[in-house]
Amino acid sequence: MEATAIQTNTANVQEATISLALIQPSNYTPRKNFDEQSLTELADSISRQGILHAIGVRPIAGTDRYEIVYGERRYRASLIAGKEDIKATVYTDLSDDEAEQKAIAENLHRQDITPMEEAETLKAAIASGRYDYATLATQIGKSENYIRTRIKLTTLIPEIARLIDTEEITVAVATEISRYGKDVQTDVYNSHLKDGVVHNNWRTMNASNVARLIERNYTTDLSRYKFDKSACASCPHNTRNLLLFCEGSCDGNCANTACLREKQTTYLLDKAFYGSELFPMAKFGQTEYDSNDMVVERLVNFGYDVEKIGNNSIPFPMWPMQPEQDCFSSDVEYSIAVEEYEQNKEKCKNDRATIENMAREGKASLYVCIGRYDITLCYIPTAEGNLGDVDSEIANLEAKDKRNKEIAVERTIEDTKKIILEADITETKFSQDEDKMIYFFLLSSLRKEHYEAVGLTDRKSQFALSDSEKMTIIANLNAKTKAIICRDFLIDNFKGAYRDNAIADLLLSFAKKHMPEELANIETKYKDVYEKRHQRIEERKALLAKDAEPKATKPEAMDAPQEEPMPEAEPTTEDTTPDTSEAETEAIQYEPTEEEAEAILTEEERYCEEAVA
Repeated sequence: MEATAIQTNTANVQEATISLALIQPSNYTPRKNFDEQSLTELADSISRQGILHAIGVRPIAGTDRYEIVYGERRYRASLIAGKEDIKATVYTDLSDDEAEQKAIAENLHRQDITPMEEAETLKAAIASGRYDYATLATQIGKSENYIRTRIKLTTLIPEIARLIDTEEITVAVATEISRYGKDVQTDVYNSHLKDGVVHNNWRTMNASNVARLIERNYTTDLSRYKFDKSACASCPHNTRNLLLFCEGSCDGNCANTACLREKQTTYLLDKAFYGSELFPMAKFGQTEYDSNDMVVERLVNFGYDVEKIGNNSIPFPMWPMQPEQDCFSSDVEYSIAVEEYEQNKEKCKNDRATIENMAREGKASLYVCIGRYDITLCYIPTAEGNLGDVDSEIANLEAKDKRNKEIAVERTIEDTKKIILEADITETKFSQDEDKMIYFFLLSSLRKEHYEAVGLTDRKSQFALSDSEKMTIIANLNAKTKAIICRDFLIDNFKGAYRDNAIADLLLSFAKKHMPEELANIETKYKDVYEKRHQRIEERKALLAKDAEPKATKPEAMDAPQEEPMPEAEPTTEDTTPDTSEAETEAIQYEPTEEEAEAILTEEERYCEEAVA
């Protein structure tokens, strides 16, 4: 269907109805992501009411096609609705820069623009480089803070973004949620905003309450951590900088879980290594219920052993705190405190020396213990009966050695994968070993009826080929087995053939070579069906053209006097049936069968799907 001009407003702008098949999206549309559910809802509306606002297009030079300037969402929804054409404003003389500016302007000044569409458009305006926040604020009559807040909405997950457009939550509530990462947003949606949530539903809450609940439920109190938090004071993920009224500790709460975890891991690793330097005989250990898995994993990756220790560990004596005179009301009290401190210090020194001697003599095991929030020192006395258990100790060491070897292999494989992905070996000759490797992967498509043909004569398992079986096959490859493996791979991939894609051409070429008679029978069968349908359609078209001919060639007949009706003839025994050709009769009475109607409907649905894609 070609474009039909309805009205010309200016020399460079036309209102027209254009076939959807002649329209294509542009690269500068402000909106890049289209929510499928909202498109379906708009398509339903278009099916009932049609397009209320024309889209904007411009001609593509040298073709009969048009490029969308604005209104791509309406265009996509019209395709889903099965429409053939759409109302459009055609801008016949529009440069790329002008088209992008008009797309942004039209979207921002639409009366029915949703908050998310506005957010996407503002984001595109800033990303284009033609505006900064100040100039864009002047252009649309909004504040810079308004623009920044709106653009932040583009970070929302689609489920929450849809709730804004349907007015199930306010923009203010969505803004508070948008301050957090996608993991927090997803949990907030599933637990508090999703349809069907009865308890703790947040949809009717105001923004300040939602902000406080998110802080309480989804952030971590920084006061629990001992690493240097000076950078956290000005961090945008610190809730003290997110909220106007912030409750909780003076350090604030962290909403960036990944950053917090990394800072804590680094701090604990440094402290663990420091403890290991102070006590070289100490081993790294972790308890079952109070451990930091990330720190343990890092230590293992560095090649250290981390033993699991039970609840019978004893804390290593810690130095007493030195008293400060300002904390005491009199000099007498301070003197007594200093005396106690010196006594405790001496006792701690002796106890630590005793424990270190026990560790040297094998009577105790000293550990740098990896805790969740801190690193501590502890020890476990060794029972006298176990001191001579050399066999057990050797077995433990051998198990550790085996695991260390496995870790070395794992790390080697991981690093090798990385360098292969980055290496340029395009100039190297393809070897026979590489040829065998190809067949190893092709064997994943081998059909079970061909197992015996490739050498697996005694195989009874119904499961897929194991790696060892594949290695056995490629070790004994010959021309016949190669052909079997390759053809099964081709046949497996022919499943992706449909109508006019390249795989379909390859499929037909394959069938023509290996089964020409069967292919010819299939083609003849469906060609005959098509020819019959084609003939009926042509006959119907001829009849329609014949019926329309008098109206087009003899308009004066509308005003001519009507003739007197002819008297009815006497009935005779002769055949008085009007002389209508057999083809005309069949065309007039033709109605598609259920099978044909279903085929036609399928083609229409497929067209819509391809057009949308």
